[in-house]
Amino acid sequence: MRFFLVVFGCILLISCNSEDSEKLELGDYVGRLEVENNKYLPFNFSVTNDSTLVVQNSSEIVDFSIVYSKDSIFIKSKVFEGFIKGVLVENKINGFFTIESLDRSVPFSSYKNNNRFNIDFDENKKLTLNRWKFTFNPNKDNASFSVGIFNSIGENEISATFRTTTGDYGYMHGGYKENKIVLSTFNGSRAYLFEAEMNKDSIEGVMYAGNHSKTIVKGVLDNDFELSNEYSLTSIKGKNQKFDFSFENTLGKLISIDDKFYDGKSMVVQLMGSWCSNCLDESKFYVDYMNKNELKDIEFVALAFEYAKTKDDALNSIQKLKKQLGINYPILLAQYGSSDKSRALEKFPMLNKIISYPTTIFLDKNKDVIKIHTGFNGPATGEKYTEFINEFNSTIKFLQGN
Repeated sequence: MRFFLVVFGCILLISCNSEDSEKLELGDYVGRLEVENNKYLPFNFSVTNDSTLVVQNSSEIVDFSIVYSKDSIFIKSKVFEGFIKGVLVENKINGFFTIESLDRSVPFSSYKNNNRFNIDFDENKKLTLNRWKFTFNPNKDNASFSVGIFNSIGENEISATFRTTTGDYGYMHGGYKENKIVLSTFNGSRAYLFEAEMNKDSIEGVMYAGNHSKTIVKGVLDNDFELSNEYSLTSIKGKNQKFDFSFENTLGKLISIDDKFYDGKSMVVQLMGSWCSNCLDESKFYVDYMNKNELKDIEFVALAFEYAKTKDDALNSIQKLKKQLGINYPILLAQYGSSDKSRALEKFPMLNKIISYPTTIFLDKNKDVIKIHTGFNGPATGEKYTEFINEFNSTIKFLQGN
């Protein structure tokens, strides 16, 4: 009997300790990614219950799940592969943000607060009321241009993004103080910190992408600057060439553009990846559009280029994306182990180049390419996003013969 009581007491103690293991208190927090020694990318998140937290970047809300295991806490993206693993002590987390397929790991910490940068920002109307032309990697062979968009929100805070020919940087959140600009964003895939100094009509600074990339950035006030038209960047090499694809779906069935199912139908073919934030924004738009509009004789197909190291991991990432977004059109696995665009182009010799995920090809009922849209400028870009919606709607109507 005594042995039984001792065993029962131990079981009860273990059970109680398990139930009473420390969990994050509900409320607001600041997470920090260490992009460089003692330099941090901050972002806001809120714990809403024991299994859910939400990250907020300006008006963007991103859901994550929380899982506790022994002395560890896991914060997992509901869409992307990346996750945070850490140890929770006195309501603070210390650990790493990891993307295993890319062998990337960034030190992570958090504390309870709601002040992203802990700065009392000032208003700067010159910054927020004008268009800015930025050069990334100036004076180098890989130099590229972007449009900086800065909008005033809240108590002198700024919602911003950088719009490029291949996509945008999502909702960045920060502000201006004493000639300095700081912005950050984190959504489980993209993780950017922008630090710059403003001097009259020019801006110079650095864009950090996690701890794996550091890019020099220079900007000038230029209200007339325009990027190249996104419909002019990718094309079919010759008038007589046809766009073609044949890849497996998530069930292992080969799906081809020549299948009878697609006979007499127009098509929207999206080159994308489940890891890609701009692809996520575009896919969300497609799902919403299909739910709100009656589409006749037009089919959507996505061709996924995954950096996951194994086929199973790639398929799992695709299934995760489909489930979370409610995607009911096929996503075919075009490539895994690498998202390299030169390798992707080998599968589409009829295209002059592939410079961005996503890239979307519009085909009429004869499977002739009528236009190709490179990249995606999402809701953070404001007017440009509205312009895309209007153009897309016109294209769909044309494909349907309306």
